[in-house]
Amino acid sequence: MKIEELKRIFCENLELLNKNAQWLLKSYEKAENIDFSKKELTDEELEVLETLSNRFGRTVDILINKVLRGLDLIELEDVSRKLDVVIRAEKRGFVRDYRILIEMKDLRNELVHEYIQENLKEKFKEVLEKTPILIEIVRKINEYSKRMNYCQ
Repeated sequence: MKIEELKRIFCENLELLNKNAQWLLKSYEKAENIDFSKKELTDEELEVLETLSNRFGRTVDILINKVLRGLDLIELEDVSRKLDVVIRAEKRGFVRDYRILIEMKDLRNELVHEYIQENLKEKFKEVLEKTPILIEIVRKINEYSKRMNYCQ
């Protein structure tokens, strides 16, 4: 595939990431004031947190599997190992430590397979803590993309 085609696909995926990040932020704003100290969350609060978690997971997937991988393809890096893809995200300045991305991906995977209410509450708190970091990563990728003239 030619570089111009790779850039086009990357820009489409970046736009998809941006749209998902906007929806994630809307969910975050609804969820950030939920009181986790009370014994039981209401059905409405659980629904808000479920939506937030789903959007968080989708945003992480698009970030790692499409956008970061797409950057590596444009910049002629080896994309065969996901670990290398996230390590290069640190080198590009998107995260201070690549392990943050691994934690986000692990959290996303745990949420998909979590059924116990108590553990779920802790996972929801983690999503709330990591969402602003994820939004900041998206912002930095957009800045990088503009600086490198990948997307117009």
